[in-house]
Amino acid sequence: MKLEYIELSLQAFTALFSLIYLIKYRSKFLFLLSCYLLFSSIVEGIGAYIITIKRSSYLLYFIYSLFQFNLLGLIYYHIIDSEKLRKLIVCLTLVFSALWIIVIFNRNLFFYLVILGAINTSVFAFLYLRTLLLSDKILNYKKLLPFWVSVGFLVFYFPSVPFFSLIGYMKDRGLFFIINILVILMNLFIIYGLIWSKKEKKYL
Repeated sequence: MKLEYIELSLQAFTALFSLIYLIKYRSKFLFLLSCYLLFSSIVEGIGAYIITIKRSSYLLYFIYSLFQFNLLGLIYYHIIDSEKLRKLIVCLTLVFSALWIIVIFNRNLFFYLVILGAINTSVFAFLYLRTLLLSDKILNYKKLLPFWVSVGFLVFYFPSVPFFSLIGYMKDRGLFFIINILVILMNLFIIYGLIWSKKEKKYL
């Protein structure tokens, strides 16, 4: 089985898995996470089909990028308590949204948009992990779903920054298997987090 099919299948499974937990443990965090996973799975599935018929998937991913990275900002705005850090999250998300509008008129900047979104998400995840480290919750971090989700996001988004920075020098999609592997790892961390924290009566 091709790596792309494994990635798409795992994304779909993770999305459905999170929906099951959302029904069982109703919470805002799980709702936002499930939205992210579900739409990511749908978009990647449509994108994979578009590639097979040799059509451009630019518009699909351009529109999705606005939803994706604003939703990630909202997720971390919800789980980080510090008002100072929340303001930083809002500012970085607004900068991203401003660049998104600019890209409407200059699509050559799209990969810079993706890079900025990946940097923002990595910063948000680092900020959450830092606040967790400085709190009493660190004693029980293995049972915190946001911890495993943040680790998963870091595994994918942090390495994707240099990848997309160099994409202009790539002659084909030969190195895209790296992204496939990173997505698979991210979803495995999220699944592990869902399973490990399943005994908690209430998520964030």
